[in-house]
Amino acid sequence: MPVDPRLVYVDMKTRRAQFHLDTLEVTVKNWIDSKPYTVIHDDNFEKAVHIVRIEDEITPELIPMSLGDFVCCLRAALDQLAWALRVRTLSEREQRQVQFPIAKVRDATYEIKRALFPPAVADDIDSFQPYLRGDSFSSDPLWQLNELWTMDKHRAIPCNSNSFNLNFPFQGWQRYLRHFTNAIEVHFPIAAFYEGPMNLEPEISVEILFGEHMGEFEVSMGRLREINDFVGKRVIPRFTRFFA
Repeated sequence: MPVDPRLVYVDMKTRRAQFHLDTLEVTVKNWIDSKPYTVIHDDNFEKAVHIVRIEDEITPELIPMSLGDFVCCLRAALDQLAWALRVRTLSEREQRQVQFPIAKVRDATYEIKRALFPPAVADDIDSFQPYLRGDSFSSDPLWQLNELWTMDKHRAIPCNSNSFNLNFPFQGWQRYLRHFTNAIEVHFPIAAFYEGPMNLEPEISVEILFGEHMGEFEVSMGRLREINDFVGKRVIPRFTRFFA
């Protein structure tokens, strides 16, 4: 438990974020280990193809819910840290603006937010900003955390998709691939069997991605761990000196 009482809530939030991340990891692992897909073989003699269809199962509700709880707690830890670090002469209106700023550009809005902190604190906040990465801001862990949090708060539960890595043990099978909403089909010409035996049992691995459903922004389970470590081991500890 932190010595300074102003860090107690920050510590509580980061520990709760870790709890939700641990829950998410276990749930995702158990779901993937259950092989959440069905493989169906069928012959369409009219089209002279053998069809291998892989249908995915609906993601368990606990997965996106745990993800939302995790990002909410971790983002709240940063904002409560910011509240503890604010300058002490804020107006009521300024107090409502206090948050840990996360910006992809250094604009007038960012300058207003950083002015709510003592200069030395503001300088440290600057050092963690995604805008320092230029056009690569979207790869920044704080930007990714903030994007997941904003998405979960305002738009949609941030569960992007289930990623199925599919393979058959022979070359050229990819040209027979077909994509559907909740399934993948591979249409093998029956004539191909005349060239010799073919193993038509697919090798499948599953990964779940987080972000806006079917959107471009997505993070993996491993990336969530990195975001959690970045906030808990690099960002928050940088500011503990201000509480000495």
